Amino acid sequence: MTQISDTPEAVRTFLDAEQSRAVLLASRPFTEARDAVAAWQIGSTLVLFLLMLGFASWMGPSPYLLLLAPFGAGFFMRIFVFQHDLGHRSAFRSARVNDVLGTLLSLITSIPFEPWRTEHHWHHNHQGRLSKRGVDNMNSPMTLDEIPERPAEARYRIKKVRPLNIFLLGAHSLLIERRVPRGFFPFRESFKDAVHNREAMLRAIAWTLPAHLALHALVVLTLGWWVSVLVLVPSLVLGAGTGGVLFWIQHNFEHTYYAEDEEWHKANTAVYGSSYLKLGGVLRWFTADIGLHHVHHLNPRIPNYNLERARRAIPELAAVEPLSDEDLRRSFTHLFWDRDARRMRPAQGKLDG
Repeated sequence: MTQISDTPEAVRTFLDAEQSRAVLLASRPFTEARDAVAAWQIGSTLVLFLLMLGFASWMGPSPYLLLLAPFGAGFFMRIFVFQHDLGHRSAFRSARVNDVLGTLLSLITSIPFEPWRTEHHWHHNHQGRLSKRGVDNMNSPMTLDEIPERPAEARYRIKKVRPLNIFLLGAHSLLIERRVPRGFFPFRESFKDAVHNREAMLRAIAWTLPAHLALHALVVLTLGWWVSVLVLVPSLVLGAGTGGVLFWIQHNFEHTYYAEDEEWHKANTAVYGSSYLKLGGVLRWFTADIGLHHVHHLNPRIPNYNLERARRAIPELAAVEPLSDEDLRRSFTHLFWDRDARRMRPAQGKLDG
């Protein structure tokens, strides 16, 4: 792996095929699931979540309950990351246990398990491929050379990509669009790959929302309407919007990775094309280490509780620098892929006139 200086003129180089295979091989020991750890993570989180709801019930209807929304959002994000791990069948040794628990947690998050898992697997297998742009709109950048051909689209992209907009679009995508089949990649016209579990996805979409609403009804009946209206709903919206921002910065940053099919390697999508967001203890707990996204993308069978060990042990991952404040800012300004320099750029005057 060649290290380069970070100058505008420098052309980045990436792992070759042999290096990619070696890094992937090095990740395998960390895929070992530990059932007791996973059970403790999920069980203790649900207990704490229920304790928060019980406290809100005891408090009674009060606008001060809205102060619990950030904590509730954190719980929803943590539970969603568990659902995500279960979708990869990485948390427990048993595939059936992963599937059953993932389905049950989806009733809390309201995100259908089977269609989310299906499109997420596609994301892992195709992220960073320039030829696959247009399916996953969040990770489909225009290139610099496309700006003169499609200036209106470029201007729209510049106008739309703002932190608040990404927050709102993320919440809308997760909580509204994904109530119907077209909210998921495999049901869109732009999706050309074969789909083998269409009926299972449709069933999950059909019953997840009613089951989620039934849980809300149970909360209203047992804990009080204010727990649902003043705690759960704001928490879900805040968590979904924050999740949307996290999704964005996981792959949209200046020194990310895209390649044509003949040059694309999965390990490069991880080491170069997935970010390392270093969070403090509380935020790291609420996000279940999803900030170590470069480790997760190298091998999605690594459960969240093994990600940090893998990061420290694999030199290519340990060498990845966490995103700085400036990197985060540029995630929303450097929106166009420079094929020559192999990095994201701002429009660079290509829209002048």
